[in-house]
Amino acid sequence: MPRKRSTSPRKLPQQDRSRMTVEAILEATTHILTEEGYDKANTNRIAERAGISIGSLYQYFPNKESLMAALMDQHSNEIAALSS
Repeated sequence: MPRKRSTSPRKLPQQDRSRMTVEAILEATTHILTEEGYDKANTNRIAERAGISIGSLYQYFPNKESLMAALMDQHSNEIAALSS
């Protein structure tokens, strides 16, 4: 039976610098998705676009699916804030 891939982040950013890193990762993911599509998005391209090492990306996100889940959460929170 195939193992289910985790969509949970590995850790949450605590300091301003780490929050900025996570924001850069999510912003890079958004750009790649909108410009090139899901199939072209991979963690190496995302890290390069964000200007960080792949190791830094993996500190927060174990895989592409966890990045997608984080973007969906971010979008849901933005929609909820607009509805309030």
